[in-house]
Amino acid sequence: MASSTKEALGNALKKMLAIKPIDKITVKDLVEECGVNRQTFYYHFDDVYDLMEWVFEEDANRVLPDEIYYEEWREDVIMFFRYLYENKSFVLNIFNSQNRSYLLRYFKRRLHYCVHGFAIIVAEGKNVEWSDMEFVCELYVQIVVGLISQWLDNNMELPQEIVVDKLLTVMDGSVEDILSRFVKE
Repeated sequence: MASSTKEALGNALKKMLAIKPIDKITVKDLVEECGVNRQTFYYHFDDVYDLMEWVFEEDANRVLPDEIYYEEWREDVIMFFRYLYENKSFVLNIFNSQNRSYLLRYFKRRLHYCVHGFAIIVAEGKNVEWSDMEFVCELYVQIVVGLISQWLDNNMELPQEIVVDKLLTVMDGSVEDILSRFVKE
């Protein structure tokens, strides 16, 4: 019952986000839409932003890869951007709310985990110090999060295919190239 209540509240939030910004959605709006009381809402969530974070993470965790595999990194990047584009109103609503920093922190955390796994594969058998590998990971995370942030700032006006194509072109082989500069003899 608890998970179905949470899902119902999440679906109500997504439905409302199609017609108004998150900053204008109230707990009252959500409980009326779901037919539950305020106490039920507060049993599961602290506020509307807590619900929003839960919905975003549930969706993202269901759709996005947990890690990026060396052979499939291009498909994983495409999947990530496709998710953002297909959930445009939801993502833009979060990005344009007072919770922008939450979204950017989530991207950084998720991307760092993925890039780090990728970098470990690339650095295997090479004498690369851990701190250098972390630096390269952080560099790529900042680049990608900056690109995503700029894309969202422009309301995703450029089609995701163009953004992804440019990113893939720049990144193709570059992690290997940059990490090779940190190999100790």
